[in-house]
Amino acid sequence: MTLIDSLINWESTEQVLVKKLALHPQRDDLQVLAAGEALILVRNWYGQLMLLLPCNKEELTRSSCGTLVIDLQNTAGSLALSPWVLCRDELFDAQSYWCDPSLMQLFKEETSGASLTLLLLERQDKEKDWLTPAKKSDSVRPTKRCIFFSVKGGVGRSSALTMLAITLARRGKRVLVVDGDFESPGVSSSLLPAGDGQPEYGVVDWLTAQALGADIPSLELMALEKAVAPSPLNAQLALQGQVLVAPAYGSKTEAYVSKLARTYRLSQDGKGYAQRLNEFLLTTETQHKIDITLFDCRAGIDDTAAAAITQLQADISFLFAINTSQTWDSYRLLFKHLRRNPALFANVTTEDEEEEPWELRSSLRLVSALTPQEYGPYTGYSENLRQNAYETFSEIYDADSGEDRCAFSPAPDDSEAPHAALRIQWVEALRAFSPLTEPAQVSDALNQAAFADFLNKATTLLGVDDEHST
Repeated sequence: MTLIDSLINWESTEQVLVKKLALHPQRDDLQVLAAGEALILVRNWYGQLMLLLPCNKEELTRSSCGTLVIDLQNTAGSLALSPWVLCRDELFDAQSYWCDPSLMQLFKEETSGASLTLLLLERQDKEKDWLTPAKKSDSVRPTKRCIFFSVKGGVGRSSALTMLAITLARRGKRVLVVDGDFESPGVSSSLLPAGDGQPEYGVVDWLTAQALGADIPSLELMALEKAVAPSPLNAQLALQGQVLVAPAYGSKTEAYVSKLARTYRLSQDGKGYAQRLNEFLLTTETQHKIDITLFDCRAGIDDTAAAAITQLQADISFLFAINTSQTWDSYRLLFKHLRRNPALFANVTTEDEEEEPWELRSSLRLVSALTPQEYGPYTGYSENLRQNAYETFSEIYDADSGEDRCAFSPAPDDSEAPHAALRIQWVEALRAFSPLTEPAQVSDALNQAAFADFLNKATTLLGVDDEHST
């Protein structure tokens, strides 16, 4: 292995370390030294590795594990930090390492009633909570949530969100649209005019105030009166419900870029980005008595985008795709990374046995965006997309052994599976889709046809009937 290989092949290094640990002659001695507690492999901000042992330095010195520790260091090679190993008594606030919710299991083996476990702790410049299973208590709410996500921009994600928001409001629902694409705000401009139509502040301002210690009553008042505005489309289209918009920034927002640079950091009270974002949603949903929240997520497989899928516990996360190798390769990278923490795909146990636990995979639903018309020699697009979707989503499906009835392994032709795409048809009229300036576009037959399959299936998934439809 070259120096470059040793520096960038992180998963291969993990696998070799695990194999070395599992087969080492001193493994049993280390198991005794650990006394049932886990060893922790820490990857720092640069990607270097350090081993934490759940014993005191003196206990390690007296033990016969010295050769094993050195062999593991040699196995880590160029990625090993110096010092390579730290014991519990050498760490400040050692318990925080062993209690970190983002720990991922790399290895566990039980012999004769004892166990040896190796966990991985990622230290990243941005928060790492997209690999952390969200707490069940966070999802206890009357409001349903939808995430709109794509691995690349320009696929009509915001247009679909706008059409769904209007459709739901036509059926009497109070809908909150949140512009969560902070680096490239956009969906709010489809629903709110510039200037006086904007609220004073936006989501980033609320997160900034919270991080700086604003009290709960002030944050509740800000969410109610200063960070959300009704869309003019409510009156223009005579909607029976209401579309409310929380933009990324407002008419009085100052130093937006400076605030944005700090949004993803831990707050002073130790709360991560996803937890704070969840608190904004809960506060705003409660203050405005929202029925359904539509969250427009940042495009890409960056952790701040993917955290919305794993941490906001959406009822549905719409994953937009076009049938290109770039799309499937990107989703495959995302799924492989999520798969690194099996806890994300396990049913969360709750005290209330009658309550169905939230499961990440059950919330995912593919959307075929910009779907071309098929005619004459131009056929097969949808079938090819279906095959590619199933192959890609299989990355997060369980192996179908036929014995485990709890296995999550949908069939290729399962119309309710995550990979079964909701279709948005491409029509030329979508190039100039701007309902705020041309409200009639929402009722235009061509646009209705383009979004019909998506809207019909999305509303069904949300349990919204057609009773209030106009």
